[in-house]
Amino acid sequence: MIWVWRGLAAFAALLVVVGIGVAAATGPTSSAPLLATSPTGDPDPAATGPDASAQPLPTGSAQSSPAASVFVPIEERPVAVFLGDSITRGATLDTTWGDVTEWSWFYRLLDDTDGVVQYGGMVAENGMTTSWMAGQAYNALALSPDILVVHGGTNDVSGEVDPAYVIGNLQQIKDAADSVGVPMAVCTIPPRADPAADARALAVNAAIREWAAAEGVILLDTGEPLRDPLGGWRSGYTNDGLHPTPEAAVLMARAAAEALRGIPLGV
Repeated sequence: MIWVWRGLAAFAALLVVVGIGVAAATGPTSSAPLLATSPTGDPDPAATGPDASAQPLPTGSAQSSPAASVFVPIEERPVAVFLGDSITRGATLDTTWGDVTEWSWFYRLLDDTDGVVQYGGMVAENGMTTSWMAGQAYNALALSPDILVVHGGTNDVSGEVDPAYVIGNLQQIKDAADSVGVPMAVCTIPPRADPAADARALAVNAAIREWAAAEGVILLDTGEPLRDPLGGWRSGYTNDGLHPTPEAAVLMARAAAEALRGIPLGV
């Protein structure tokens, strides 16, 4: 009988040894659950179960385009005064010649839902160049805008103009705006049907972009949506090779609104 008890004791001892070995190989059963990320913070490729959802999921707002239209309450919109030429004035095929209508490039910037500015007035005349606008800067600023929006250069490129001349005039306007603490926004100009004039328009726009970036001027790239990649206007966006149609003006306003929405309260 004593041999039976000795045999059972030996068997029990063997079980204890085996159990210790298993525990050492597998670790304690009370260990913390594995995280869904690796120690470096990068997603663990092996985490395919429910724990993997511990990482933040993309939301609708995160996936939406920064250019998406965001409603700005009218009372919070800055007051804009527009300085420019016939494209600003809307003087093309429109018989009202100067009223703010769909022919004015900025018309949709004032829209009740998608707009981002309030209308504070315009100083614009047909056929005027940036030198005229520089001379009118203080008249525009006298209207007490929160932001001065300048669209000029189209008539400059009708002649053999040096882009530096346009930039010099824009700098005068900026200096005037700076003197009264009003931020300035500058537009790029539309294409031209005439290839030589269109080449000058491209050169002026390149100079405007460079100058705006260097001077901290708000760039409204209103000319780019109208441009055919092969040169000149996109089909259907001008009736005379010089002025935008109302449909083209919508694209100009949208480009401007996209830039202004990225700035607190528009300015």
